[in-house]
Amino acid sequence: MKTTILLIYAIAITVLFVIALVMIFRTRLKRDEKAAIEQKSLEIMVSQIKPHFIYNVLNTIYYLCEQDPARAQEAIEFFSEYLRENLDSFNANAPIPFVQELKHINNYIYLEKLRFGDDLTVEYDVKVKDFSVPALSVQPIVENAVKHGIRASEDGGSVKISTREDGVSYVIEVTDSGVGYDPHFKNRGNKKKDSGRSHVGISNTRERLSIMCGGTLDISTRVGVGTSVVIRIPKENKK
Repeated sequence: MKTTILLIYAIAITVLFVIALVMIFRTRLKRDEKAAIEQKSLEIMVSQIKPHFIYNVLNTIYYLCEQDPARAQEAIEFFSEYLRENLDSFNANAPIPFVQELKHINNYIYLEKLRFGDDLTVEYDVKVKDFSVPALSVQPIVENAVKHGIRASEDGGSVKISTREDGVSYVIEVTDSGVGYDPHFKNRGNKKKDSGRSHVGISNTRERLSIMCGGTLDISTRVGVGTSVVIRIPKENKK
């Protein structure tokens, strides 16, 4: 019974979350650079509202209520935190600590592994954490790797999240061993043959990285091999 109440609580949070998005979307105007950043943040946040993902998570929690109530309760905590971080990201008009973005990534990975188990392997090689990034700049990249790289593969696969630094930059790399894609399809106007990765989302993230911290985002991919996304944050823009 307690777990069922928690599940209802999670659903209520989801509904409130969507209502809040609609209200914010209707009241924000794009007037200056700060508003432009807010608009970009709003767009990326709205893009994170994926009904199928929310439904699948809630459905998984529903079955856990009978099979493993303690794990169901834990899953609700992760899900609530995931939703809260998405909503809070809208007000983050300055870069946030990377450790905060990493926590959001961990919440997302936990929820995906509830469904896919050993078919999804995640490796961390985080050598440096003391820098900042725009909110929701790395988590959506990881989500793309899982959704369009690993889940598209019949045998599952792995995602590696790593950070390092060189003389001038902090470097974040997200690599997946998934299906890869042909980047030239995006210029052919054939959306059905495209990788399914959100080019709008990538463009949005690249622009926010540039505006907020002088960062860059580059993608390399090979069909049947996988995809790598590299983000560079100049040290001179360290927040």
